[in-house]
Amino acid sequence: MTKPFACALIAPLAFALAACGSQTPAESGNDADTFAERIKGATPAPAPNATEPPRVAAPLPGAAPGPYAPGTATDPEAKTCNAPAMGPYIGKVADDATRAEIMQVIGGANEVRFIQAGSPYIKPDPTNPRLNLMLDAQNIIRDARCG
Repeated sequence: MTKPFACALIAPLAFALAACGSQTPAESGNDADTFAERIKGATPAPAPNATEPPRVAAPLPGAAPGPYAPGTATDPEAKTCNAPAMGPYIGKVADDATRAEIMQVIGGANEVRFIQAGSPYIKPDPTNPRLNLMLDAQNIIRDARCG
């Protein structure tokens, strides 16, 4: 590479780099003092509005407490399988004594399934006489539904 050719390549590069730093902070308005002056009179952000906790309606007559879901213990129409009668058992461990008590409460005439966590989804059907008791991983009854 010849010396004049190298100078011709380097000179424009040097000018471009020199132009990048040609503005002083005072000219750009981005120095700390200018920024402080701009925000000095700024108003603080407004406080967020208070929120209300969600309200849950009282259970329908003959239904277990909790959010309504068709075909489950919270649906009074699910009486074909006695799901609403399972309200006192929601949250209890499904041991042998509890299972025997449940069979006495429903009269023993219905078919009862204790569905383990991770089993395929059981679609609630309030017209089906079979009672499904949904269990979690700790064998605790979490829901009762017909289907």
